[in-house]
Amino acid sequence: MPHISSKKLDIGFSNKLFNDLLHILGKAHDKKFLPSVFNELFTETEKIMFAKRVAVILMLVAKTPQHKIVDILKVSPTTVVKTSLKIDIGKYRNLLKISSKEKVDLEKLVWGILTAGGLMPPKVGQKYWTKNFK
Repeated sequence: MPHISSKKLDIGFSNKLFNDLLHILGKAHDKKFLPSVFNELFTETEKIMFAKRVAVILMLVAKTPQHKIVDILKVSPTTVVKTSLKIDIGKYRNLLKISSKEKVDLEKLVWGILTAGGLMPPKVGQKYWTKNFK
């Protein structure tokens, strides 16, 4: 988990920083630089954390059993349960709108997480080897 300083920022300044980040990401998206800007801003750990969070949400919405999510994504059962509760109260409705409009391919997303974007072989599952290397 990334470390956050215990020294709190002024709420107004904190909001400005957040808005600046959103502005930069929005501009990067408009100009098709989003992947490279994302790679420049975030560490590998942070990128995996974001990807797993999105995958948990999409897998829960797709009715994937919670124990399978825990096994596939290597997240804690508590993480999956908390995320499920947040979905139930409508926390991720904008993310879900975007993913349904874009028809996110859940299998490709999970494969990308398991193989670090295709750079590493999967930890388990012969079917994955035959699928990508034949």
